[in-house]
Amino acid sequence: MLFAFVPTTIVSRPIEHMFSKIIAEPVSRIPIYIKYTVGVVVLFAIVLGVSLGTKVSEQGSKLQRMQSLLGVLVYTAILAATSKHPKHIPWHTVIIGFLVQFCIGCIVIKTGWGHDLFSWLAQMASSLLEFSRYGAIFLLNKHIVEFGTFAVSVFPAVIFFAAFVQMVYYLGGMQWLLKKLGWIFYTIMDTSGVESIVAAASPFIGQNENVLLVKDYFESMTNSEIHACMTAGFATISGSTLQGYIALGVDAKNIITSCIMSIPCSLALSKLRYPETEVPLTKGKMVEPPKRTDEANILHALANGAAIGVNISLLVAANLIAVVSMVKLINFFLTWFGQFISINALTLELILGYIFYPFTWLLGVPGRDILKVSQLIGLKVISNEFVAFQKLQGQDEKGIYYTEDMSHRATTIAQFALCGFGNLGSIAIQIGSLGSLAPSRKADISRLALSACITGVCATLMTSAIIAMVM
Repeated sequence: MLFAFVPTTIVSRPIEHMFSKIIAEPVSRIPIYIKYTVGVVVLFAIVLGVSLGTKVSEQGSKLQRMQSLLGVLVYTAILAATSKHPKHIPWHTVIIGFLVQFCIGCIVIKTGWGHDLFSWLAQMASSLLEFSRYGAIFLLNKHIVEFGTFAVSVFPAVIFFAAFVQMVYYLGGMQWLLKKLGWIFYTIMDTSGVESIVAAASPFIGQNENVLLVKDYFESMTNSEIHACMTAGFATISGSTLQGYIALGVDAKNIITSCIMSIPCSLALSKLRYPETEVPLTKGKMVEPPKRTDEANILHALANGAAIGVNISLLVAANLIAVVSMVKLINFFLTWFGQFISINALTLELILGYIFYPFTWLLGVPGRDILKVSQLIGLKVISNEFVAFQKLQGQDEKGIYYTEDMSHRATTIAQFALCGFGNLGSIAIQIGSLGSLAPSRKADISRLALSACITGVCATLMTSAIIAMVM
């Protein structure tokens, strides 16, 4: 009987139409600058409310939290000031990206269930990769595997995970997962379908294989889309190298959290640094990850995955040998030269430490630990994250651990700041791999590579700053 007093037009009207009339249309009439102003104010209020309003722990003071907030603002201002097309910056994408990143950080640090969830994910990932030990023991022997050398600890896990991912991909599970994750970013951040899929895939399959998911669209992608895809690869690490960091002693929860937080941040910062001025082919539609057609069965997929794992292992081994040896050579000449100018123990790490000192201070690192963390960040950018993590978790010539006199806050910030492929070596790798997919776009890829790498490094640093802001 009550519906007799309600106009029939309202009763029969679809919910979507009512939403459009009541909310969407009035909001669309609000000037765009007012929307962005309100969005920035709301985001800033949420950040300040959490940073200043929550209880301070022994891992950080409110002043250090504000120091980290300043870092986020400075990094954002630098990328906005150097933007390729400042007038075309999609502030909706930037604001939502920062908000999603901050919310994930708060969930992990400030809630018990969030901490438990990510700890469980880290434990599951570690347990899965531990099965690679059985294959290594069969090939070598138990004593060699338990000896714990870097190669024995890392390379079997890389090969096993690559084979596992390839099997899941053959069965369609990876496509389903990436499509769901890509749809989330596509919907809330208004990015193109290509960008969303590649960004979502980066933490799982790495900076070289992620673009294979959209290889049919690569020739027609805009420069802004290519920049976003490359940035996502530089801002995260791949699951196949996860065991390597765990074997070095890095907290798996921090690695997984960093990768997930860096997905929206990489898209936000990429659109800040290189905004879209064209109309992407996949704007307004979701891309379907392709199904594998070159594999006969699951055993064929397993073999192909193992081959990919071997290639990755050899690349990691070759890079580590070359980089570590070159750093030692440079340090030898620097130390020799330093004796002539009265500078004791002049090394590449020391020089990089002072270059990256202000950027590290902006992360909220305690004063006594800034130089150590900045040296690690510089080493990671110049060489790679494996070398930096090995130094962070290892011992010096005197048998003293690098983290022995570092605070827990500084160690945590360092682990987040190093968790990305943003380094000079990866630039060459991306130019080579992406250029082989689209030879006609190799010039564009080469021009965008350095900018994407810097943006990816900034995304990783922003993630560590946000973690420091809520610790």
